[in-house]
Amino acid sequence: MSVVECLSGRLRDLHVKNVPSALVKAFIECYEQYTDEKISYIPLFSRYVAEALYRDFNCENIRGLLENANNYIQNLYKEFINSGAFEAVYMLDARLTSRLIINTSNPFLPLEVSLAWDPVLNLPYIPSSSIKGVSGSWIKLYVGSSIDGVSLDSIFGSEPGAPGEEKHASLVVFTDAYPVSCLSKLLEPDVITPHYRSVELKITEPEATPTPIVFPTIAPGTIMRFIVAFKYSYGDKRVLTPALVMKLVDYISRALEDGVGAKTSVGYGRVKISIKEKT
Repeated sequence: MSVVECLSGRLRDLHVKNVPSALVKAFIECYEQYTDEKISYIPLFSRYVAEALYRDFNCENIRGLLENANNYIQNLYKEFINSGAFEAVYMLDARLTSRLIINTSNPFLPLEVSLAWDPVLNLPYIPSSSIKGVSGSWIKLYVGSSIDGVSLDSIFGSEPGAPGEEKHASLVVFTDAYPVSCLSKLLEPDVITPHYRSVELKITEPEATPTPIVFPTIAPGTIMRFIVAFKYSYGDKRVLTPALVMKLVDYISRALEDGVGAKTSVGYGRVKISIKEKT
């Protein structure tokens, strides 16, 4: 069996398989069939995976997966409200207006350019840490280190910088963002072509070897849904107000609309935020 036959067989019907497990298994089993020393195995594997995900993760095939993700977010929203721990809870929709690429090391997809993937819901997602990081960095850059006299450390959590300083968790809680609807395809292949290998100690034009790298991205038109919940106080100290929360939701929306994930400087990761529900 050739490596192409192996990949074609192992990467069939990915929408009904656990993608991280299926890719790791295919990577290992098909590598045993690989004999071409002129072409690197990883770019070849990445190209076949990107094409398989584009084919199998069309919106009709994965309707059940998208419904599961939507139900999960809806249930989380109810739990946030019923817990009584939060004074304000927002469910937000981020509609992609450009392709999105966002990586995480866990779970790891064995690709040249990987994609954050939830192994339970079996869908790509935006980690909550990325949403919080983008939001906090944007506010600090464009608004400042405080909002209406309230420091960002008081809002997003703080670590003790000196003995005696108070430490507390963030008053803003983000969930991961999951796709709940798409237009035609959830995933689209994209390509970059590095001309140089950074692992080599010397780079010269005659020795440059452009190698196209095909990788999966989340397609424009996809709606990624997530929750942002706010506590007004920590301990007996009241920090947030309804007016300040409204400002924070606006700033978080504007931050994400400026771009989330990788390659935002070249137009990736653009979204349009809308409020789905709020309490």
